[in-house]
Amino acid sequence: MAKPRIFLSSTFYDLKQVRADLERFIREHLGYEPVLNEEGHIPYGAQDKLEEYCYKEVGLCDIFVAIVGGRFGSSSQHDPYSVTQMEIKTALKQGRQVYVFIEKSVYSEYQTYLVNKSATSIQYRFVDDVRIYKFIEEILQLPNNNPVHPFETPENIPYFLKEQWAGLFQRILK
Repeated sequence: MAKPRIFLSSTFYDLKQVRADLERFIREHLGYEPVLNEEGHIPYGAQDKLEEYCYKEVGLCDIFVAIVGGRFGSSSQHDPYSVTQMEIKTALKQGRQVYVFIEKSVYSEYQTYLVNKSATSIQYRFVDDVRIYKFIEEILQLPNNNPVHPFETPENIPYFLKEQWAGLFQRILK
């Protein structure tokens, strides 16, 4: 039986536990197939850079879940973005259903960023790179309806996804 494939995208070290909790929720509670880089779910080849295989795998998934925290992560060859940000951009470009979750502290401080965008000497407490806020701004200005939801604890994410996916399934039944 075909199972929906859910791509989980985020920086790894700062969000390791959130990723593990989401993987367990997707696999054990829903019976879907989570796709995580650290679990070897993305096959790499010798022809392209490693990040390009991540972007290719996005196209083979049904739903894309992005978790944005305070770390920028690995820089992409597609400057000025990180690999995680490029995964999100790839999913959006390919028309995947994208759910973006932003740590509540980062999302709250984003409002401070908006007020101080032109300031060059401001330091932010919850992010290691101002490009995170620039990317959040880019995501929030998208015309498509891709939900962006702040989260305080890892448990907030599965609850929100369960509600969303139940609604999608209910619409399909009609």
